[in-house]
Amino acid sequence: MRLMKYIAMLIVAAVGLLGSACASPSPKSGTIATEITRDVAEGTWALTDSENGLFDVNLFNDGAAISNWCKGVDGAKGEQGTWKIEDGVLVLNWSDGSLDVIQLGQIGFEKYSYAPRVNRQGPPTSFGQAVKVLTYAAQWAGVWKTRSADPNLKKLEFYICLQSNGAAMKSIDAINTGWWQKQQGGIAVYFSDGWYMLIEREGDSVKAKSWAPGVDHASAPTGIVSMAQVLE
Repeated sequence: MRLMKYIAMLIVAAVGLLGSACASPSPKSGTIATEITRDVAEGTWALTDSENGLFDVNLFNDGAAISNWCKGVDGAKGEQGTWKIEDGVLVLNWSDGSLDVIQLGQIGFEKYSYAPRVNRQGPPTSFGQAVKVLTYAAQWAGVWKTRSADPNLKKLEFYICLQSNGAAMKSIDAINTGWWQKQQGGIAVYFSDGWYMLIEREGDSVKAKSWAPGVDHASAPTGIVSMAQVLE
């Protein structure tokens, strides 16, 4: 009789563990290991979306948030939003109605995402880790506005998103993806359609030299334009 009772208790305990393992995680009061301060929050964060694709978020001192997530309707223009600290938790509200919550848990920063119109009290739409970008990539990761060096486009304004993992995307041209890497004095951007950009800082300004497909990079650039990071 005692043996059967003991076996029953083990079964109940196993079912309880299985249920907790399958439950969808969500931020709960009291699970935060350390509060996030404004000083910690400000800067560049690397996050992942529901498809495990990496993107970055720039958080500025005035409360503006800019994301280089480029799968939305605006493509390389990214997303705009705001951020704040609530009870030691970083809360990001986006213009499309979605919400991201970042908190410091037991194994690092955790990110919980809620799609537009999803109940904020229920389980998140997706979740994953969040990493504060402290490397050279933090100087360039984000969304940039510039003008085309292609003479046929008459200095058309467009956007470039640079992600901390080296991926790049532009808001013009049919083939608009590419990659970037550290270069002496700045970064080099190689687009899949053949366009090449050398982006450098000159004091407080940022200049981009561009070479059209097929043009020798040792020759004079096709055009030189200014670039500005999107800050709001």
